[in-house]
Amino acid sequence: MITDYFSLEGKRALITGAGKGIGARIATAFAEMGADVALLARTQSDLDAVASEVRALGRDVRTFACDVTDEAALAAVVRELSDSWGSLDILINNAGAPGQGYGSLKKVDKARFENTLDINLTSAYTLTHLALPLLKAAPKGSIVNVSSALGWMVDRNFAAYGAAKAGMDQMTRILAYELAPGIRVNGIAPGAIETPSTAFITQNEDMYNATVRWIPQGRLGKPDDIALAALYLASNASGFVSGKILEVDGGMAALPGTAIEANIARTTTD
Repeated sequence: MITDYFSLEGKRALITGAGKGIGARIATAFAEMGADVALLARTQSDLDAVASEVRALGRDVRTFACDVTDEAALAAVVRELSDSWGSLDILINNAGAPGQGYGSLKKVDKARFENTLDINLTSAYTLTHLALPLLKAAPKGSIVNVSSALGWMVDRNFAAYGAAKAGMDQMTRILAYELAPGIRVNGIAPGAIETPSTAFITQNEDMYNATVRWIPQGRLGKPDDIALAALYLASNASGFVSGKILEVDGGMAALPGTAIEANIARTTTD
């Protein structure tokens, strides 16, 4: 059956930023498709809520409350998974946020810029480096890096975040070449997605309308939209796909060269 290609039965996945929003939905979607999952996020109560949903689906689940910028903590996660699982089929580098780097060039100094790089790019590289032996121990490995439309589109106050996400996209392409043929590496570049972090858009009619006017599909995305893309890239359905950035943005990327005004903040202050 063609649907069998999307099955994750017997596979094990590590997902960062899995406490809420996109990461949480990827975790439960993977569990629905048969995967055991390891969840990593900063807040234990968020992890516990997602883990409860996973257990209700009959899957094994591990939770790790830690900061992705803490290399020692990431190494401890990998050691525990090595001892308990012995291999890893799927790594989802989903954790990310503008961090201290949101703001104008005048406001964002080197320390704030590096904070954003650490959260969005360095952490993904570090965890991938640490988890590589586990991925190589699996018959076939798949890495999915969750990037952002801000990796290609231009918006004020996002120089640090945009640079980090553009870096993640290029890292994805290079690692796809370096780790072939045993491990596939792909990325997802979400547009505006309805999550707790975008509530200030969805709960403000003017801001919502101003955002949607730049989206050809006429709506914000849902966590399901990203989870389905992650399922495709993590499963055997995409067995001949590697080094690609899948834009899940309602068609925004179909407007190259168009000046897309601020989707998030529309006022620049110095």
